[in-house]
Amino acid sequence: MRVKMRCKKCGYEFEAELQLNPLGSLRPDKQHPASKIKLDKDSLDKLLESAKGASYEELNKIGLEVDPAEWEDAQERVALRRFLLEHLKVMKKKRQRRGERYVVATEPWQMGDSFKDVDLPSSEVKSLGIDDLRLIPGVTLQKKVYGITEGRDTEELKGVKFIVIVDVSGSMVSNYPMRGPKIEKALAIAKELYDLCRKYSFEYNLALFSDSGVRVTDVKAFWEDSAERAKYKIWNGGTRLATGLDVFSQEEYKESNVVIISDMEIADTLDCKDRLLKLAQMTNSFKIVIVEEKTVDLQRREEEARRLFPQDIPLQVMIIPVK
Repeated sequence: MRVKMRCKKCGYEFEAELQLNPLGSLRPDKQHPASKIKLDKDSLDKLLESAKGASYEELNKIGLEVDPAEWEDAQERVALRRFLLEHLKVMKKKRQRRGERYVVATEPWQMGDSFKDVDLPSSEVKSLGIDDLRLIPGVTLQKKVYGITEGRDTEELKGVKFIVIVDVSGSMVSNYPMRGPKIEKALAIAKELYDLCRKYSFEYNLALFSDSGVRVTDVKAFWEDSAERAKYKIWNGGTRLATGLDVFSQEEYKESNVVIISDMEIADTLDCKDRLLKLAQMTNSFKIVIVEEKTVDLQRREEEARRLFPQDIPLQVMIIPVK
């Protein structure tokens, strides 16, 4: 932050650049070193959200105890949330607006017609300026005759919509069902996005794919109950991305924000490439989160994912390495 300072004695003014500590208001130099407070996951996330840029050493100075592994996970979640929420667009719905009425002429007012449509200036003209004659129904008393403007298309904002497609194939799942570092990380990412959508009132749609694709109908129960997740019988199968893409209709993809969570070991790359190109042109944003082990060539995996799309498509790719 850049501030201007002025000396009270001599009046000399100068500007200086100050680096503010996001935790400065907590006065870390005054905190007793023995008063350690252990933070849970939610508390740590809230702290990092409000004190952006805080370091691990600064937390220790003010007496907040954080496990180094938990700190790394929290930093990953911060980066993930930033990635998921950037470049979002609101979906729009076009509708035809009804035409508006306007006066095109006048005609004699008849008994039973609405008094709201009476046009006194026209009635005055019809009566040749004689006030006693201008109120004769069917003769001099005039009513307005309306026309209708042509309808026109307008856009209605409908909010932010996410379509999340998770790879649950054998390359992701080490032990049946839903076990292994990659699938656990993939589900954690999908759950993180679900929580973000609830927080910001975004629309959230979820699908799973392996040999086949299935749409999760009760998303809330899916995340709250592991037994509900086990009901979907597609875990540990082959990897055909097209089956996951086919779960949603073309209309649902329109102006949505698509997130694919996978290790991108896709068996049907050639078959789904054309489909991906069409979908990327329809959606507001297209994101791929690659979940893969650290021992794999992650840069090569990202390049292979990007080759599925032309360069002019605004594709976003993030790599989450797992141990």
